[in-house]
Amino acid sequence: MIMINFIIPLIIAAGVLAWVLRPGKSPTTARKVAILATAIPPVVVAIAAGKTWASDISNTCFIVGLGLIGAAILASAGFAFARKGGIAKGIGFGICIAVIVSIVEFGLLKWLRGV
Repeated sequence: MIMINFIIPLIIAAGVLAWVLRPGKSPTTARKVAILATAIPPVVVAIAAGKTWASDISNTCFIVGLGLIGAAILASAGFAFARKGGIAKGIGFGICIAVIVSIVEFGLLKWLRGV
């Protein structure tokens, strides 16, 4: 019950941020690349965590995914500081996708293996 009380507001916040940072009708190529470069690595790590049967490896994959999200947050702040708004927004949208994937991954790992 405590997990649901924590996860639902986190998913709602990530959804609102994704809506605010969503790409426009014709996003630039740099913004598309920023979204893909930010969203794909945590998805790959989540898939790797779901494919393993060992709990320790799943925990490590989950922590690596969180580290990738942290690195993306720092990169977004760096691009925002350098006044590259399109790239920073693209990274922010990718972070929202990565956070949602990490929340789902955590829930599945908790349910499957008791992480």
